[in-house]
Amino acid sequence: MQKISNADKKKVTFLYIGDSHVQADHFTSEIRNRFQQAMGFGGRGLVFPFSTARTHAAVDYTTDHTGRWLYAKNVELAPNIDLGVTGAASRTADSFASFRFHFRGSIRPEFTKIRIFCKRSPGSYDLLLKAGSDEYKVDIYDPENPPNADVLDVALRRGENELSFYIKKNAAEQKDFEIYGISIENPEDKGALFHSVGINGAGHYSLLKQNIMEKQLPLMSPDAVVIDVGANDFYRGGFQKQAFNDNLYNIVQKIRRACPNTAVILSCSQDIYRGGYSLQECMEFSKFIKEFSKDNNCAFYDWYWVSGGRFSMLQWSASKLSQWDLVHLSYSGYQLKGQLIADAWKRTQEWYQSNEAASSLIYNIDSLENPPIDTTKKAEVIVPTVKYQWVYHRVLRGQTIWSIAGWYGVTAYQIRVWNNLRSNYLWIGQVLKIYAPIKTQTPAPKPNNAPHVPAPKPNLPPAPKPAPKTAPKPVAVYHKVKSGETISGIARKYGTTTSAIMKMNNLKSSNIRVGQSLRVK
Repeated sequence: MQKISNADKKKVTFLYIGDSHVQADHFTSEIRNRFQQAMGFGGRGLVFPFSTARTHAAVDYTTDHTGRWLYAKNVELAPNIDLGVTGAASRTADSFASFRFHFRGSIRPEFTKIRIFCKRSPGSYDLLLKAGSDEYKVDIYDPENPPNADVLDVALRRGENELSFYIKKNAAEQKDFEIYGISIENPEDKGALFHSVGINGAGHYSLLKQNIMEKQLPLMSPDAVVIDVGANDFYRGGFQKQAFNDNLYNIVQKIRRACPNTAVILSCSQDIYRGGYSLQECMEFSKFIKEFSKDNNCAFYDWYWVSGGRFSMLQWSASKLSQWDLVHLSYSGYQLKGQLIADAWKRTQEWYQSNEAASSLIYNIDSLENPPIDTTKKAEVIVPTVKYQWVYHRVLRGQTIWSIAGWYGVTAYQIRVWNNLRSNYLWIGQVLKIYAPIKTQTPAPKPNNAPHVPAPKPNLPPAPKPAPKTAPKPVAVYHKVKSGETISGIARKYGTTTSAIMKMNNLKSSNIRVGQSLRVK
């Protein structure tokens, strides 16, 4: 926190490691922007030519390439190329290959330092870098001055939003080129340099496959490393606490061996859904990270409870802050997440500045998990609760899966899962099964620490006589059309008429199709 306060005199470097939520850089770009607005612009940070690895880049840039490239990522079973901090690497033996970055205005003129993390051996091709109208020859390996690290720096005349790298074979022994990532920085030693690296599907097990990360970390000198992965480890296989502990411990030790003075911050997943149901493992993951952080002297940002806890993803979805899969967030959702994380850093810094003698800051989330009963309220107060029941909805003209989901307070994804739908297409008259919330009212629980005092009986007029009971409404009956059936035959089977069935189902003709669901009563 003291380094952040002195960012105008000494650069502060952050490294945020994640999975698919980070590869696209939606919420981490929001953190970067807010940090740099407050501390100064230390650089864009690490980027990678993701088109060579057949995947997407971040929100602020795209990549393309020419030539043939081999690639490896940390989510592969056995990567065949060394992996560093970015979790990805690409190699080409094509002496006419190239790769290019196109940034959407995120490169400032003062970002003139290009750090190329690549394999530097006698067999490595050289590069020609084009930045705007300028060209720079980049010798990857100099036999007269052999490199002691797989990184080299190029000084540009000015920062550019278009960077093109061309492979150049300048010696007979040169045979390939291997790239691990490129960092775009401000050469001045001040401001915030924020690296965000993530690979779709990555977990703790993935980071352990980054075999040269420990060599690269000292070259980056991060002041803080945030590890924000883990959901992919339990999303399909369940939460294995011992395996989580072993993997995360090895990751933290790898970071501390490389950078002993670096602060390690851990985070966790928010509430996510699979198959239409909230994963209990997310809560277990939050508890585990809290315990691990305490035992291993790591800081902890409990995103699970900050974002709302169990079942809260439905609220994010209802507010259009999540995507249909109830795992990833929408652009607005990620923007909110980035704002909340940046604000947490700011408030923590302010707290430390006001409490200089303090050595730690621990916020107890138990009150969020088990909120106390408010004993100032009467025990008879009626509070709303939510119950669920299966209902059946017949699709009407003009209705879509999204409008129906909004009506019942669920998601389109849940409707697809409950009805085994392969797409969002619906037809008029189709019957959908929906597990919908039903609002009821139940008495609030009596507080355990306060005696119950019955309220005095008010002087009310006698209650009106109950209305006579009416006969229950008939239950709708549906029939699924089989091969060879006609609407008249179905009518005879259920003791009704063809015209009655057509009227109940808004049919304009007697033509029906196999699999169609018809209301017959």
